[in-house]
Amino acid sequence: MYSTLIITLVVVYEVGTRYFLHRADSRAIFVSVWLYGMLFALGGAYTLREGGHVSVDIIYRKVPETLRKILDIVDIGIVFISGVILVLVGAPIAWRSFMIREVDSSLGIVFAPPIWWYKWVAVISVVLITLQTIPMMLEKIKQWR
Repeated sequence: MYSTLIITLVVVYEVGTRYFLHRADSRAIFVSVWLYGMLFALGGAYTLREGGHVSVDIIYRKVPETLRKILDIVDIGIVFISGVILVLVGAPIAWRSFMIREVDSSLGIVFAPPIWWYKWVAVISVVLITLQTIPMMLEKIKQWR
């Protein structure tokens, strides 16, 4: 919620400098992209926790209840397995980035912000989503009985 306010302030600043001062501030663009990424990643974990994901269930509603329960378990299982794979792949990348104190020099030598911490945001988000699938799976299995 607060990140949306911060993103708004950064974008207003960037638009103001671009239109009123006729100079685009690449740092503001860079920061807004980072903030959007964090909002998306952490927002996905929050939305899963709150059960707020939207799904198209045209066929899902027409299949028998037993098949729906099986589909729910398979669906959550796919999210869990995908999360484990992403963590196993992403954590070493984030760790290496942390160890070398990686910076983004694509904006030039003057502005080269550290990005090692940002890679951990993705890993932490996937860990949160993956951990949330465990109680969801247990609940679906309990409903199966």
